[in-house]
Amino acid sequence: MKLTKEQKEKLATELSHPWGRVKLLCDGYEIDLSVTRVKANSIVYRTLTYVNGRFEGKWANAKEGEYPETKFLRKSIRHLYSPAERLKLEKVWGKRHVKNDKRINSSYVLYLPDWANGKTAINHLCKVCESVSLIEKTEPSEVI
Repeated sequence: MKLTKEQKEKLATELSHPWGRVKLLCDGYEIDLSVTRVKANSIVYRTLTYVNGRFEGKWANAKEGEYPETKFLRKSIRHLYSPAERLKLEKVWGKRHVKNDKRINSSYVLYLPDWANGKTAINHLCKVCESVSLIEKTEPSEVI
């Protein structure tokens, strides 16, 4: 079962303000999405993903399929050389050499826990998971 359009919009509005938090159950994993300040002295907030209440650094550099938790994270492909550096190398070595060099054209993959906003995180989870459901919040009066 996936989230409806209305549920997605509601969750996105909950994650649109600082310190917003949402708990989801995705393919048997408890996913926490929380809005957190990125740097101490800035006003930039990002939506962070926690799988079963944690994020482990070993997931960031994982190979494809090594950890199942990486499917909930943001995939970032980074090139070893920036486009500006590649242009400099083309001037020195020529376009053909740069085009055929495996090291210059190589890249690496990172799985990062942060998202620009809650809407993108929710859309990603709905895309990669077969079942996504909301874990209802319990009020303090109900617990007692």
